[in-house]
Amino acid sequence: MKPFTRRLATARLAKLALVIAAAWPSAGQAEAGDAGLAKRAMHLLRDRCLRCHNAKKNKGELNLTTRALALKGGDEGPSLLPGQAAESRMIRYAQPGSDPHMPPKKQLGDEQIATLGQWIDAGAKWLPSELVIEAKLIDPAKLGRLPAGYRPVFALALSPDNRQLAAGHGSLVTVHNLAEKDKPATAKLNGHRDAVQSIAWSPDGKRLATGGFRKVLLWNSTDWSSGGEITDLPGRVTAMTFTPDSATLITASNALGQAGGVALWNIAALAKRLAWQAHDEAVFDLAIAPDGKTLATAGADRLLRFWSLATGEQVMQIEAHTAPVLSLAYKPDGALLASGGADKELKIWDTKTREKKTVVIGHPGNVAAIAWPAKNAELITASDDGALRLCSESGTRPGKTWAKAGDLLHCLAATTDGKLLYGGADNGRVYAWDRNGKIIRTLGPPEP
Repeated sequence: MKPFTRRLATARLAKLALVIAAAWPSAGQAEAGDAGLAKRAMHLLRDRCLRCHNAKKNKGELNLTTRALALKGGDEGPSLLPGQAAESRMIRYAQPGSDPHMPPKKQLGDEQIATLGQWIDAGAKWLPSELVIEAKLIDPAKLGRLPAGYRPVFALALSPDNRQLAAGHGSLVTVHNLAEKDKPATAKLNGHRDAVQSIAWSPDGKRLATGGFRKVLLWNSTDWSSGGEITDLPGRVTAMTFTPDSATLITASNALGQAGGVALWNIAALAKRLAWQAHDEAVFDLAIAPDGKTLATAGADRLLRFWSLATGEQVMQIEAHTAPVLSLAYKPDGALLASGGADKELKIWDTKTREKKTVVIGHPGNVAAIAWPAKNAELITASDDGALRLCSESGTRPGKTWAKAGDLLHCLAATTDGKLLYGGADNGRVYAWDRNGKIIRTLGPPEP
C-alpha cells in the first residue's frame, strides 16, 4: 500500500472508531440492541457481499454464507475477528483507500462500515434467516389478462418429426401445422395468463411443456389433453428442456430480483427430483450436452456454467460475456458450445478445456437465439434487427446475413436436417427461412 494511501486508511479507521464509539449503546441498552444490530449487519452481508462470496461463487476462496466459513476466511485468512473490528479484514478492506477494496464497485458508507464494526466488536452474532431474501410470490391465478394485441413470440419448439411447430403467441400456445401448408392450426392451448416464456417438446414426441408465470403446463400431443401441471416455481419459467429419454423436464425459474434456480422434474409423477441455485440472477437458456450427462446454463450474471445432471453439482464455470448470456447451442457432437450475449457477441467454447476458440462480432444487437443443427462448422443466430446470420465456428464475423423479419427476434428453431429455420418475432409472427436465407412462409397469431 502506498504511504499516502496508508495514511488515508489510518485516518479513516480513526474516524470509524469515533463513529462506532458515538453510536455504541449503554450497558442497559446493549442486550436489547444486539438482535437489531446483527440483523442490520446480516442485511449488509446479504445485499453487498454474498453475490461474490457464496457456495457457488467464492471469490478469493471466501464464502460468507455461514459464521464458521466467515471465521475461516479465504486465501488471505479470516474475514472477521469477533471483538476486534479494527483488525478484521472485512472492515479494513471496506475502506475506500484499501487495496484490495471490497465491495469492488459500490463502496459502503461510513455508517454502514460502523454498523459492521459494532457488530464484530459485539461478537458477530449470526442470524442465518436474515441472509435469505424472501420473495413475495404472486398467485398466477390473480394475474390480469394480457392486452388482446400483445402477442410476442418468446418461445418456439418443433415436434421431433418436424411436422408441427408450437409457438407462444402472448399467453396462447398455437400448434401450427407444418406438414400441410394451408391447413389450420392443429391446436390452440389456453391456460397461461402471462406471456409464455418457454416451450419444450419431449424427444419421444408424446408431450409438450409450456412455461409461463410460476406454472408449467403439460399437454398430451395425441389429443392435446392436459398432462398435468407444475406450480412449485418461484417466478417466470425462462427456459425449459427435456432430457434425451423424455423422462425428466428441466426448468429455469426465478422470482424478480432473486437468484436463478434450476429444477429437474420426474414427468411420470410430476415430482421435483433435484433442484439447485444455478446463477445469482435469471437463467436465460439451458442446453443439454448430446451425451445427456451435462447441463449448460446461461445467466444474467454473465456466466456460463456446466452441471452434472446426475447430482446437480457444478463441474465447470466460464466468465463468458461482458453482458448477460442470452442463448446457447451445443454442436451436435458435443465438442463445442456456442453462447450469445447482450454484448452483441457470439462465442465458441471447447467444452472440455473451457478454451475460447472463436469470438464472432458484427451482430447489431443481442444474440437472442442460436441454432446448430448439423455436425459441420455452420451455426445460425437470430438478432435484434430481425435477421438470421450464418456463422462459422472458426470465423470472426458472420458469413452471410439472411432476409429480415418484420420485427426483432426472440427465439429460433431448426428442423433436424437444418434446411428450415423458424424465428419468433416481437410482432407476434413466426417467420420461416430456407437454407438460402429467403423467408418462404409467415405464420401469424391466431384470431382472438
